[in-house]
Amino acid sequence: MTTVNAIQLKSGRLAKGKMAMIRHILVATDGSEKAQEAVVLAANFARAVEARVTILHVILHGVRADEMNRLARSENLVRSVSGVVLPGQEQRFISMHDLFQSAQVDIGETVTALGERIAEDAAEEVRAIGVKDVSQRVEPGDYADTVLAVSQEIGADLIVVGSRGLGRLSGMVLGSVSQKIVQRALCSVMLVR
Repeated sequence: MTTVNAIQLKSGRLAKGKMAMIRHILVATDGSEKAQEAVVLAANFARAVEARVTILHVILHGVRADEMNRLARSENLVRSVSGVVLPGQEQRFISMHDLFQSAQVDIGETVTALGERIAEDAAEEVRAIGVKDVSQRVEPGDYADTVLAVSQEIGADLIVVGSRGLGRLSGMVLGSVSQKIVQRALCSVMLVR
């Protein structure tokens, strides 16, 4: 069951006891189970208020393949990825293990391909729920800093994130990424726990 742990509404977002108009929702996803719950919750909310949704995946450049494989398994990311084209190979279904082993050769290209697939899958899910205006972005950088920068760039009225995903120290309570976003965002933040 998905629960919303915290909704932080910044001043100016409430009008006469009702939530001010939410026109653009940014949902960050790393492909983890909690991030998927955040995507679904954001999509349902966006459909209800007729808001635009931007899906954001922040690329994990610099993370070792064995760490990515371990974290993906611990978070039940996915068992296989369809449609990923690895450098020098044709399109096929591949296991997460094979994907991360291929990362030994060129982790940058592999992680980018995985990130694009995660964002595409999330965008398809949002469209399937009935949201008409959906876009997706894949950006490199620090998770929280990138989410915050993109939210300002696109004029997001609401950021939706999972409380814990594939952050480097994924065992943290609440998660340093989510905490940083909640504390520094200039718009409202919905944290899915």
